Amino acid sequence: MHRLKSFAYQYPSVTSLVVIAVFTFVTEAADLAPFLSRYLGRQGAAYASGAIAQGLSSVVLAAIIARLGLSRKAGFTGRREWRQVWLAWPIVLLGLLVAWPLLDGSLRIDTAQPLVIVLYLLVYLSTGFYEEILCRGFMLTIMIRKWGHTRRGVYLAVLTSSAIFGALHVVSLFLGRISLLATLTQVLYATFFGVFFAACVLRNHSIWPAILFHALFDMCSDLNAIAVGGAFGQVSSTNSTPADALGTIAVTLPLLIYGLVILRKVEPARGTPDNGTRKRPASCPVG
Repeated sequence: MHRLKSFAYQYPSVTSLVVIAVFTFVTEAADLAPFLSRYLGRQGAAYASGAIAQGLSSVVLAAIIARLGLSRKAGFTGRREWRQVWLAWPIVLLGLLVAWPLLDGSLRIDTAQPLVIVLYLLVYLSTGFYEEILCRGFMLTIMIRKWGHTRRGVYLAVLTSSAIFGALHVVSLFLGRISLLATLTQVLYATFFGVFFAACVLRNHSIWPAILFHALFDMCSDLNAIAVGGAFGQVSSTNSTPADALGTIAVTLPLLIYGLVILRKVEPARGTPDNGTRKRPASCPVG
């Protein structure tokens, strides 16, 4: 374990790419939907399968972070230690914007399928846990440990981890879920979201608000899937035209700018960078 810890601290980018590849494969390959569909139906089974895969992956990732001794640095702190949660207000505003069809009555939730609605909420809650623990809890933390001892290092860690988070969404293209243009748009705006959430985690001294706000936004952004006459299972037409793509980028770009601004008040980590190669004093017993 000591060698793995040393490697992770010394090569955070490589470690992050490996961990993302492994967990992406696991969450995509662990498809329980064919088995669950006989009990939950096609849509409910897809949600249940995703919630189980992402939920279990979140637990494993949290255990890895704990094993590395990084739980507190990753933001697994108590409620009393949360700071400046109000900084997340842009995601609430954006959530209301994407959920506007529900608020103005042009979209109605299909209440005839209560179990599907519950599973929908669970799968997006699990997404909030999984993506935040993976990208902010694990990736960002080991990068901050390596580079975050200067203000430049903090920005480097945030931008690198966010870019990897954005690139992760290219999986949707290979799985045939969305078009090439929509994928490139998603990669870009997911990077903006990554910077925003990373800044919130560092300013709040906690990962929990980011998990909850991330889940809330995802729940608001796909309401058509559980609406009357919804389009579950179809290839998404969102951002399928240049005009739509540019509109999405324009709406989400402020998250990048806002995140970079609030990062200015994040204090660099104390001490010297820990690359995992420092030797123990001769008098210290090996654990």
